[in-house]
Amino acid sequence: MVSEAKQGIAGQDSAVDAAAYRNRIETETPAQSQARREKYAEAHQLVRNCQRIRDEAIHFIEAQVETHNCGHINVIFQFRKSNNFAAKRPSDGKFSSCW
Repeated sequence: MVSEAKQGIAGQDSAVDAAAYRNRIETETPAQSQARREKYAEAHQLVRNCQRIRDEAIHFIEAQVETHNCGHINVIFQFRKSNNFAAKRPSDGKFSSCW
């Protein structure tokens, strides 16, 4: 837990940072402003592209999963009281580990 004093200092730091940023934006030339906006746009596009690639990879992996049916989860593992698939029951009839 962060103390109130530390939160106050962090709040002051962010206020100072925000004021410095506003001051820098107000005093920049049109060329500097254009360069800053282009840099921001490139960074934002990179973030979007990375997210798109991650989303496509997840979708591809999920699409490749073969479906199978283990039946109902209706066998109770006595030690942990967990439900298990009857088709996954070991030959001795006892579940020795929980997943």
